[in-house]
Amino acid sequence: MKRIGILSDTHGYLDDIDLVLEATADQEIDMWLHAGDYGDDARYMQEHTDIPVYAVRGNNDRVQPLEPREQLIPLEDTYIYMTHGHEVSYYNRIQKLIELGTDMGARLIVSGHSHHHGEVRVRDAVFVNPGSISLARDRSGGTFAIVTYDNGQFDVEFVYKQEIV
Repeated sequence: MKRIGILSDTHGYLDDIDLVLEATADQEIDMWLHAGDYGDDARYMQEHTDIPVYAVRGNNDRVQPLEPREQLIPLEDTYIYMTHGHEVSYYNRIQKLIELGTDMGARLIVSGHSHHHGEVRVRDAVFVNPGSISLARDRSGGTFAIVTYDNGQFDVEFVYKQEIV
């Protein structure tokens, strides 16, 4: 079983990252993913946890060194495809991202950019946008995600900021 913490669009709000890391400190998280905006935030996370942090660059990331635009990360018998999502047209964006990821053999597709949390399942693939813990645009008050992968199945949990404050 693997547990993956997912953040995106933290936009320099380091207090929110501290809040998330503190709230999950007693949980068994195997890796953190940061789906962009800001790459510096992912580096900050890596400095404050012993858990590996993978990151991609978002449309607001300009500070050197830049993270890659996309990553394909091994996960047991499959892969995670992660990109910020701003380079994909809004029209049919989730479907296009799922196609991009599954074409590379990924079953977990992660994207940010919209600041709206959500999950979409297509066949055996799962798309996850963790939303934004800092600047939510979906009236959630802020979210991040924890995905559990066990025996080939994904379970997605969204954690709301008001639950951990």
